[in-house]
Amino acid sequence: MDLLENEVELVTELCERIRAEREKIKPKTAIKILDIGCGTGKLALYLREETGCEVIGIDPARANVEKARLKTSSVTFTVQSAEEMTFEDKTFDFAVSLKALHEIPNPQEALRESKRVLKEGGKLFIIDWIGGVPRTSSHGHAKKYFTPARLKAMLSEAGFVNISANPNKEGALMLAEGEKTSA
Repeated sequence: MDLLENEVELVTELCERIRAEREKIKPKTAIKILDIGCGTGKLALYLREETGCEVIGIDPARANVEKARLKTSSVTFTVQSAEEMTFEDKTFDFAVSLKALHEIPNPQEALRESKRVLKEGGKLFIIDWIGGVPRTSSHGHAKKYFTPARLKAMLSEAGFVNISANPNKEGALMLAEGEKTSA
């Protein structure tokens, strides 16, 4: 699977974190990952190949989902909104998003929904552009990008704990993480 040059560092780190967390989960249990805003399925397919976990990708654009389905039958893709998912509570071990949170009309509601569908101890990983960086001003959606501090605050408001948001070496993208606890 071809990752964009600016994605390699953080997607590699994402896969390493998922594999490390997977070791902590009962070995006989099937691990499920939700890819939010999956687009044409690039990250979902990559995660399936790199982690061996079951992956389900959602995207609100039917055309994206149809393109993703043509790539593989090893990943399930469905047309869904991140703000109103049809999955039952506590379905997924991990939820991920690659450069999609800034595209979601109500990102705070998407974060709350992500927490709802995660199992206790489940983790949400978000890779997205960093707002306020001079390089992002040339992007069409730059006004919608989050600073690490703002994204951490949003994760906290949604009820996540053990929150972090760290930039890549170039400082244009960040990997944010939050955990769902029973408390």
